[in-house]
Amino acid sequence: MQAFLALVDRLSECAGEERARVEAEIWERFGVERALLALDMSQFSLSVRRSGILPYLALIRRMQSMTAPIVARHGGEVVKFVADNLMAVFETPDAAVSAAIDIHGQIRTDGAPFAVAIGIDHGRFILVPGDCFGDTVNVACKLGEDVAEPGEILLTDSARAALRDPASLRLTPQTVSVSGLEIAVHAVAGRTAE
Repeated sequence: MQAFLALVDRLSECAGEERARVEAEIWERFGVERALLALDMSQFSLSVRRSGILPYLALIRRMQSMTAPIVARHGGEVVKFVADNLMAVFETPDAAVSAAIDIHGQIRTDGAPFAVAIGIDHGRFILVPGDCFGDTVNVACKLGEDVAEPGEILLTDSARAALRDPASLRLTPQTVSVSGLEIAVHAVAGRTAE
């Protein structure tokens, strides 16, 4: 992380060709092309207002202990948990979608007293220990936090295009507004074999 921050500090102090060289070095060292899953627990503000923060903190811990093994089982890596959110990276959108479907299934099976909304995007972004940055990250987070309904998985067009077998999923195309931009997404209703 220190190497990344040092480069970002240099970036803010340089211009022209030097700036282009530093930007290229940042992307070369920390840039990845992967799928990003952003999960948000539903009803945070309402639940805290009704029950207080401590019962909700217990639910957050339950979500974390439930989701981390599923992410790992699908070859993903938890980037971070922040409040009632999870951000995880996967080599492929297929793995991210499978993890998302299994997360929803686990919540239903356990009868957990919460629901989650999930957004998935695929593209190039900056990944450093404990954090990630870029348009792919922003879009996935907006989908998971602001657009997807509880129990819903929204997949961007770019993530869908990178799927090995999109026909194996029940997808419903739709257009959503994210920060004033219209984005084509696909609601994932499960696997076609289900």
